[in-house]
Amino acid sequence: MEPAKLKIGVLIPTWTDSLAGRTPTLHESLAFARHAESAGLDSVWLTDHLYWEAFIDFRATGIEPPAELEGVKGGQWECWTTAAAIAVQTSTIDIGTLVSNTTFRNPALLARTADNIMELSDGRLIFGLGAGDFVSEHLAYGFDFERHVSRFENSLHIIKPLMEGKKFSYQGEFHQVENATLLPKSDTGTPPILIGTLKGKPRMSRLVAEFADMWNCMIAFGDCGVSTYDNAWAPIREACERHDRDPASVSQGATVAINFSDGPYEIMPTSVPFSGSAQQIADRFAEYAARDVRHISTIPHPWNEESLDKLGEILGILRT
Repeated sequence: MEPAKLKIGVLIPTWTDSLAGRTPTLHESLAFARHAESAGLDSVWLTDHLYWEAFIDFRATGIEPPAELEGVKGGQWECWTTAAAIAVQTSTIDIGTLVSNTTFRNPALLARTADNIMELSDGRLIFGLGAGDFVSEHLAYGFDFERHVSRFENSLHIIKPLMEGKKFSYQGEFHQVENATLLPKSDTGTPPILIGTLKGKPRMSRLVAEFADMWNCMIAFGDCGVSTYDNAWAPIREACERHDRDPASVSQGATVAINFSDGPYEIMPTSVPFSGSAQQIADRFAEYAARDVRHISTIPHPWNEESLDKLGEILGILRT
């Protein structure tokens, strides 16, 4: 794909200590989204976590955190209420969830919520979904994490037809609906469903092939080189081929880290981010475009509005 067609977005700082080292107010998170739109970026993204114990939870996802993270705890502003506020305070930028954990919410209610965001944003939602990955927040808030991928599959069987405007019944092991439909239903269309995966395990890869319009891999906390991306995409491509899905019909995406500072990437010490001049970083994006990646979300350091302006400059280089 031509680099000029690559879409670039940014994660909104909603985490504790995320806004250049301090915890943003929710109003500051919203101002960040408005600035991203004015800088010309294509999308803003919201993670969906409630609480984490960094040393425990990141290790469980395959990231080996440094010793200084032992005992560190954090959280973030709630995803969907923040998305609603962004929807009414912006007008052009896409709003994505990266990703909404189906363990937290009844899937029919989650579909209802997503359709509300479609209405408020005039159809700018990218509906990112995932099975959940941090055990600590489930224990702390009383959500069941057992068989979370099975729960995720049940949820997809309910969410997708509801978002398509269907009336239907479904009897799953964990979730059921009876003659369910969305009333009223936004006339802004059906949002693309994005599924995020971390490790490319067979079942999650199959669910991407069966349900997803878009796919994303979160590699921002590791090596952000294209070889990492290639390894993450391979099991998705293979699952599509096994299940009679053209891999090209899945819009590919990634989340990467960018270091605009002269020092280390402080957001996550394990990251090997993009860095260098604006042209050098643009060249890194172009490597992804050459692999037909269509949308990249970023976590910049420092995580502030000055970095948004630098991302806008890089986007200008790619589109000239």
